[in-house]
Amino acid sequence: MNWRLLFERIGARNLLVAAVLAIGGAWLFLGVLEDVISGDPLVAVDVKIHAALQTIRFPLLDSLMVAASELGDAAVTVPVILVVLAWLVWQRRLRSAAYWISAVVFAQLFVVTLKFFMRRARPSSMYEGVQGFSFPSNHATLSVVTYGFLAFFVARAWGNVARRRIATVTALFILLISFSRLYLGAHWFSDVLAGLSFGVAWIATAAVLHHLGNENQRDASSLGVASFVTFVISATVHIIMQHGIDLSLYAPR
Repeated sequence: MNWRLLFERIGARNLLVAAVLAIGGAWLFLGVLEDVISGDPLVAVDVKIHAALQTIRFPLLDSLMVAASELGDAAVTVPVILVVLAWLVWQRRLRSAAYWISAVVFAQLFVVTLKFFMRRARPSSMYEGVQGFSFPSNHATLSVVTYGFLAFFVARAWGNVARRRIATVTALFILLISFSRLYLGAHWFSDVLAGLSFGVAWIATAAVLHHLGNENQRDASSLGVASFVTFVISATVHIIMQHGIDLSLYAPR
């Protein structure tokens, strides 16, 4: 690998941040995976966190958390993924389109495969098939990959202040979705932590590789507008149609 090219195109600070996220995320994911397999104290922490969250539940917060969880459902993320892909193809940014769809598809396959082999039961039985397994959290993983990688595409041509604001808003949004899965009893804490850490490591790696082969940082403001409008429409329709059903699904047991 040409390290001089890396530093020139990405910058020492950005490369350091990406390395910390990629290595740190991978290390944390493997650590959580080992703890879950071996039944280390983290598993006992899972039970305590789950029990504590179930004691603070009340109807209004239940409704808000169900809505937050629905923002990470496939009915919302898939339209956003397809609009971003269509925009990249329309702009003839085919390399970016390939990175985008590869990042999302690989993350989904990774989660499904790991769920199948781990076969960890959820705190509450609410799904069937592979989705009935808990580790890692699909909502946490795909939220990081979808919304995190999208934020990278939109923000990379902007200044440092705008980048920090976009990164902060995106991170808080992802954490909200992830916390909702814990609050609703759909996942253990380690499921969510594993999903977040893998997702961060994966998009940090993908972003560096994408940036290395593409030095042109063209404006993507219209991508931000298109994806945001798609998100608002799909989220609104999905919540209207699904909210009542999900309130029953995630009702305290």
